[in-house]
Amino acid sequence: MNMHSLQMNIQKELWEYKRIFVWLPVILASLIVLIPVLNYILGDGLPINWQQQLNRISQQQDNMLFSQIVFGFISALFAPFMIVAFIVQLYYFTACFFDERRDLSIVFWRSLPVPDSQTVGVKLLVGAIILPAIFMLAATIVLLLFVLVALIVCTVLSVSQDIDIWGLWFSGEWLSNFLITWSSLLPLSLWLLPVYTWLMLTSIYAKKAPFLLAILPVTILVIVEAIIVEYFNLASPYFTVMLVNYFDFSNAITGQYTSISAVPINAIMSKVTVGTFVLGGSFIYATYWLRVNRGQ
Repeated sequence: MNMHSLQMNIQKELWEYKRIFVWLPVILASLIVLIPVLNYILGDGLPINWQQQLNRISQQQDNMLFSQIVFGFISALFAPFMIVAFIVQLYYFTACFFDERRDLSIVFWRSLPVPDSQTVGVKLLVGAIILPAIFMLAATIVLLLFVLVALIVCTVLSVSQDIDIWGLWFSGEWLSNFLITWSSLLPLSLWLLPVYTWLMLTSIYAKKAPFLLAILPVTILVIVEAIIVEYFNLASPYFTVMLVNYFDFSNAITGQYTSISAVPINAIMSKVTVGTFVLGGSFIYATYWLRVNRGQ
């Protein structure tokens, strides 16, 4: 595969969706930074019992309480970015092929010496990995800003207050918790692979309203299966139960883990099976086949 062609194809996708790939993470990061600042300015400032809270946590740092607090803080900070990124992913995957056919830009892009397999693969790579990575990068920048402010506050408190600030700080395992959060990107993408590729298939097949085409067959199948189960008095609907179980983490989260930070990745990976790759591979191959054999 020509690496220059691959790079240009990725840049083309980023350029076409620049507003949601670049500006949306910037706007979201700005809001998350401004909200606590405005809350501090317009509110009553820091709570008066902040020193008592620090003393309480400092006394319990041996049982990794602060490490769990740090992981919870990082997860809470990344959560809005990942939620918005997922919404953007839904839009991108349903529009990536449909928009090209609607504005006829597909005629120009297919005239270039770029194989259809690369085009399909790049769209999957951009939507599944690069897009959420951009939002996670924005969250990382916000996190670094908050950490910088926290370091300044800790420096001041270590001088003016009788609290073991630095011992408390290093017990938080900031780097490991941060890396664990980033390492969830690939498992998350693998788990959602069937969803991504199904949306790509509907995007390249639909003549109008690709998102409606994506949810309508699933909805009809669930309703028809429910009618059949009720009519023939069967035990339970197979497809509906399988669908619910795939997105249900209640059993996965209740497992035994040595650290709370290991829960998200292990819970997600417990959902990734051979069926995930078979279904995702089938949808992506069907998308490629339509790209090759269908005109517009």
